[in-house]
Amino acid sequence: MLGMQRDTGRSISGFDQFVSRVVQVMTTPQGTREHRRTVGSRLHETLAQGTGDDTLMKVQAYALEAFYNQGNGLGDFTPDRVVATRTATGVVLRFSGEWKSRNVTFEVTLC
Repeated sequence: MLGMQRDTGRSISGFDQFVSRVVQVMTTPQGTREHRRTVGSRLHETLAQGTGDDTLMKVQAYALEAFYNQGNGLGDFTPDRVVATRTATGVVLRFSGEWKSRNVTFEVTLC
């Protein structure tokens, strides 16, 4: 699949394009797309809750939930681990799992 890198506008494909799709899903509140209401995640529900341990657990659960939502089109990845970590500006999600028969790890930053 061919796509466009959202910050630079350059063409991307393969794993880079997949990570770009994940970032878009994780940063899109579910229900906000006019004709595709199922696209997105519930991560925005945790934005004003601080970054306590209980909130980090919710973030991890909502991130996993997004992979199993068929409307997001992320079925080509099977997650085996999601770890949410506090940062000075928000939360970083670190994913690991299997994508196209390869074990991969990548991060998504949530501000």
